[in-house]
Amino acid sequence: MSKKQKAPKKVKEPPRPERTESGGLDYSVYYMKPAERLGYILLAAAGLFALGYIFYRSAILAGLLALLSLKYPAIRTKQIIAARRRKLTLQFKDMLYSLSSALGAGCSVEKAMAVALEDMERQYVDPRTHIIQELELIVSKLSMNQNIEDLLIDLSERSGIDDIRTFANIFEISKRTGGNLIQIIRQTSDVISQKIETKQEIDTLLAEKKMEQKVLTVMPILLMLLLTQTTGDFMAPLFHNPAGVLVSTIALALIGVGYLWGLKLTDITI
Repeated sequence: MSKKQKAPKKVKEPPRPERTESGGLDYSVYYMKPAERLGYILLAAAGLFALGYIFYRSAILAGLLALLSLKYPAIRTKQIIAARRRKLTLQFKDMLYSLSSALGAGCSVEKAMAVALEDMERQYVDPRTHIIQELELIVSKLSMNQNIEDLLIDLSERSGIDDIRTFANIFEISKRTGGNLIQIIRQTSDVISQKIETKQEIDTLLAEKKMEQKVLTVMPILLMLLLTQTTGDFMAPLFHNPAGVLVSTIALALIGVGYLWGLKLTDITI
């Protein structure tokens, strides 16, 4: 009897690209390449090791602190996702201005989307700009007779941005109820644009406070480094007994808590 052929082993598939079934980008997902992840880990490890050595004067304790760098890629991923959404929000505001102008000139919604795409391509040089890619996807699917409201809802779900979700929901309701679609879109565009501009003004006012917060975080570290370099053996007891290590650990914890608290206070949403 012939032996049964073994089924080929399934090759482990790499992570799916950041695209949904509709072909659009999922803004809640970001996959780091192995080299990128390693780079962030090494960068964080170097910073944490230096910080640990300043406070402990022990390569072993500093190395243990550097192990926290393994958590940094996850933190950095969240930062990249948030930055990508902020950029898309600002780009969406510019698109609303163009869309509102095109509608005011008598264009249909479908034609206005094509006009907005042309305007964004002139405004943003890089063709990989998110709003350009999104408008290209919308215009392409409109040419295949897909509903504009479904495309906007899909964009709002993929982006996870409240302003885009609000615009898509109002647009869908207006289209379904047969209201004055152009007037509603123009009014909604104005309201959302004003909200985004208000958020920009708040961020500008908070920029100085955020800088002050970073300075206040770095000052204790620089002070610790200065004292250990200029006072000779005065700081030695801090590094050579358990009580000193405990004090250094508490100081590091307070610096970390203060930094995170400052981030929370300056994170204002409207």
